[in-house]
Amino acid sequence: MSESEDAALSSQEAALSAESRQAEALMRLIHRVSASNSERATMELNLRQRLILQCLGLEGDQPIAAIGQRLGLSPSTMTGLVDRLEKQGYVKRQPHASDRRVTLLALSRKGNGAFAREIDWYRSLVDEIFGSLGEDAKRVVLHALETLRSSNHEARATAA
Repeated sequence: MSESEDAALSSQEAALSAESRQAEALMRLIHRVSASNSERATMELNLRQRLILQCLGLEGDQPIAAIGQRLGLSPSTMTGLVDRLEKQGYVKRQPHASDRRVTLLALSRKGNGAFAREIDWYRSLVDEIFGSLGEDAKRVVLHALETLRSSNHEARATAA
């Protein structure tokens, strides 16, 4: 192996190592914060069920198929998840006003309450994670997160 190839490989290994350390640091932070905030209102729900509630809470009533596409879930998986959420009283199915083929999913009263508690839980996470930062630094980090969210949303829209 030439000296330049050796240097390039060493540089790649250093970059991967730095990425691994960053991923591990983020993982540790999430685990620490999650463990110290175990009073989550929707703890009895699995991750996919919580994502469906969050999707409805953030964006309102939607066709079940659209939620499944957004979350990358198959129709059969969505059916099972929605059945369980409906049985637990978190969501309700509603007919679409103009398209009989479409079923909308909406949060029930219990689902709206759970979503409100999810928002509170996330606020406590933000406070704990960024509490040691000053308000200016906190704004910068939250702005960066919003920029990442927007760019990911635009990338998904472009890919579709």
